Amino acid sequence: MQKALTICVANIAIALSLVATCRAQSNPAADPDEARIQDIITASHILTNEGILDSFGHISARSAKNPDHFFMPRAMPPALVSRADIVEVGLDCKPIAPNAPRLNGERYIHCEVYKARSDVQSVIHTHDLAVIPFGLAGISLKPVVAQAGFLPLETPLFEVRDANKNKDKRGMLVINADLGDALAAKLGSNPVILMRGHGDTVVGRSVREATVRTIYTHIDAQAQSAALALSPNITAMDAAELAFNATENFDADRPWQNYLQRLQAAH
Repeated sequence: MQKALTICVANIAIALSLVATCRAQSNPAADPDEARIQDIITASHILTNEGILDSFGHISARSAKNPDHFFMPRAMPPALVSRADIVEVGLDCKPIAPNAPRLNGERYIHCEVYKARSDVQSVIHTHDLAVIPFGLAGISLKPVVAQAGFLPLETPLFEVRDANKNKDKRGMLVINADLGDALAAKLGSNPVILMRGHGDTVVGRSVREATVRTIYTHIDAQAQSAALALSPNITAMDAAELAFNATENFDADRPWQNYLQRLQAAH
């Protein structure tokens, strides 16, 4: 009974977010922050539907009206995120509202990346099982499929032990500004960073771009793993192909619409 109720609540939340997304798309003059918030909600459901977000991943978007603020869901499963769950947060990682609900402990990933990268408008952290093996095995994730041509020649890996080596408490989670700053520094100007035993963090110029990058990072990791199972000698994209890739590939909206349709069909 409880499981059926949970599924029902999740489906209602998804249906409401899909309605809101359609309204936002049909009204481009609407509040730009509300449009970004609706994309957070929809992206949370899309990435859950694709099996990339689990119970603990999270998505944020920088405020269009105040770049020193961003929006992200309270601490909760992404599958259940609705408008009422979205919290406005400052770059000090504190909620703007005094009575805000409990925030994600790893919000420091988002705060410090936004501080370090003015170009970033959205941050996604996942525990994607497709990418985790690369950080464990010491094998670099490379761009092996054309649609993942946004990746660098080798995707950087954040080793939390390096950032924690002088600390008494050495957990795996990015739960303070020092760890968030270390992750942002390792990310540099890249679109993706792997996190050893922990998944990845993906950034973009919009929620939609970050979402599409997250999906194609997942697909790229699956393809590379499959190729390595056949042979240790694989062919990745080279610098010349990567340099041309941005003009050769489509923008984020086409795959976004595709995965939105997959979400609608599933519910």
